[in-house]
Amino acid sequence: MPHTYAQNTIHVVFSTKDRRKTISAEFQPKMWAYAAGICKNLGILVHAIGGMEDHVHFLIQVPPTMALAKAFSLSNPIPHDGRTRKVTTSHGERATRLSA
Repeated sequence: MPHTYAQNTIHVVFSTKDRRKTISAEFQPKMWAYAAGICKNLGILVHAIGGMEDHVHFLIQVPPTMALAKAFSLSNPIPHDGRTRKVTTSHGERATRLSA
């Protein structure tokens, strides 16, 4: 009897518009906890979340039944008002400009 195993572990970086330093050090722990909660509610396993004043890193494991694009759009804690999103996959880094 054949068995299938899939594991989609992805490193995602969300940056603020123009890499502005708008995520204060005092606010970061709240933002990381909030983002982790969103991921948990969506069934996305969080290995690590962190970042700086101008970007957020996620190391997440997406369920094989969830489209990767859906996971990226649902787990982004930074508002979608023209900011740049960088996604690192096994094929390299790709930057995507979000529409306002």
